[in-house]
Amino acid sequence: MATEPQPHSRRSSRLNFRCRVKIGSIDAQGKRFSEETETVCVSKFGASIKTTHAFRMHQTLTVYTVDRGHTGQFQVVWIGKDGTPEEGQIGIEWLNVRRFWGIEFPPEDWGGS
Repeated sequence: MATEPQPHSRRSSRLNFRCRVKIGSIDAQGKRFSEETETVCVSKFGASIKTTHAFRMHQTLTVYTVDRGHTGQFQVVWIGKDGTPEEGQIGIEWLNVRRFWGIEFPPEDWGGS
């Protein structure tokens, strides 16, 4: 992500995980759009995804996983800054948290060793 949040601001670990998704929302002109893209990383509470559309903070979007057929409602909580490696990415968070990505996350006290 564009800036690393302080450790206390992360609710769960993040995993680099590519998942093909379709996202849908309403653009600045009030028109519905859909885009096929992929995740960059995922967590129990959301994901960061690549996008070619401009989003606003707290904007709601629908995410559909192409391979698993799951649909969920998310909101934008982070936008990658122009001119950084994260440009063209957004961070999304569940509106109603549930198991979605089809993977198991390590326990929060997992040290990776």
